[in-house]
Amino acid sequence: MKKESIEKDIMLLKYGIDGENNVYFELKNSFLPILCLHDVRVEYGDYVAQLDFVVISNKFTCILETKKLSGNISIDQDGNFVRTIRNKNGREYKEGIYSPVTQNTRHVDILKHVLSKELKINKPILSLVVMANPKTIIKKIKCPAEIEKTLIKYDQLKATLEKYQNDKANQYDLAEKDMYSIAELLTKLNKPVDMNFQAKYQFVAESPQIEGVDKVVKEVAQIEVKDQVDAETVRIESRRDDSLLREELTPYRLKKSREENVKAYFIYNNNEMEEMIAKYPRTKEELLKVKGFGKLKVEKYGEEIVCIFDSGINHFEIEI
Repeated sequence: MKKESIEKDIMLLKYGIDGENNVYFELKNSFLPILCLHDVRVEYGDYVAQLDFVVISNKFTCILETKKLSGNISIDQDGNFVRTIRNKNGREYKEGIYSPVTQNTRHVDILKHVLSKELKINKPILSLVVMANPKTIIKKIKCPAEIEKTLIKYDQLKATLEKYQNDKANQYDLAEKDMYSIAELLTKLNKPVDMNFQAKYQFVAESPQIEGVDKVVKEVAQIEVKDQVDAETVRIESRRDDSLLREELTPYRLKKSREENVKAYFIYNNNEMEEMIAKYPRTKEELLKVKGFGKLKVEKYGEEIVCIFDSGINHFEIEI
């Protein structure tokens, strides 16, 4: 493929990282008495949760789900998220997206379970979905109240955390040692995925004489691209956005459950779906490594699931 394809993939990666950097800046400059963890992938028994940020204070623990979505977001009275995007020709179109509030609620439930079992701490855990794109407009006119209070822009983060910290109705006062115990436990349970960038980005050297492909892989992993990369020597295919994968894996699961007249979680449950997304299987053999997928299930659904993961570059456009 052309070098433009590589640069587009780099842009997508940078786009997400820029969003997290916006949130990091707000946390760093909040001057609140908090501990912050970033990019923690918790594995605990059958549960897996990818946490963008965990904020720990004596008054609360809060999970921040960071989203830097292009376009404008509206939430209807049923809590459905709809994104409006303008393409290069100026034409607007709408698409439903997986609710980040629902996603983060699952993370909260897992963390509550972990802290209760491991530290006997049953302190409330807050959920915030932080929209990190300054250009995004969030329309919450018809939004249910329980969703509205959890959805904020990144420049509202400091004020929101201050409100939680200074809430006089909150009688919790966690000892400093317990704050550090939570942080140390999550650090211990952190199991980052060891990404194979050759497989993830489908780098293929077109000639055995070409040198430096591993160097290019490393540079892309670091969200960089050097001018000397020869676009004709490397092929790259972008990993699809996690939210888009959920939007396809969820209806696929429902379709199969209806065909077989079984509960949807018999096909695969939410934890198995999240592990699939984290491990990003591109073959049936890789799908076998996902917990809950034995030979029978892989033979039954593997080919179609792999096709979902192998269906190419993200289809939405980004304006920066």
